[in-house]
Amino acid sequence: MDFGRLVEDKIRDAIDAGVFDNLRGAGKPFDALEDSSGENWMAFHILKSNGFLPEWLELRKQIAAQRDSVLESLAAWRAAIQRYGDRDHILSRDAGSEYRRRAKAINALIDLHNLRCPTFAFEIARFREDIQP
Repeated sequence: MDFGRLVEDKIRDAIDAGVFDNLRGAGKPFDALEDSSGENWMAFHILKSNGFLPEWLELRKQIAAQRDSVLESLAAWRAAIQRYGDRDHILSRDAGSEYRRRAKAINALIDLHNLRCPTFAFEIARFREDIQP
């Protein structure tokens, strides 16, 4: 008998016997921080178990919380330009200033996140502060 086949049979028997039914995390999405294959697994596990995340993940949560606000301010700027028919109208300029203020604030978080995250694959794109709708 093939060793791989033997292992598959043992796993199937264990599933049928209900051995895996009450495992922690059953039916939940896989959590990468709980992956025990990385060299920092234990540190991440201890931090997460006590309500802490690595700084770059905390920053990522803050960025996600502010992202819609920045996009809404850009939409409000575009709406003001359409409503008043001119980018130089005082209310259009105010809406543009508000977008730039929010974009600058979130970009500071994004820059810090991108410096702290472990790989380029996790970096977040910045908002354009020089955009003209």
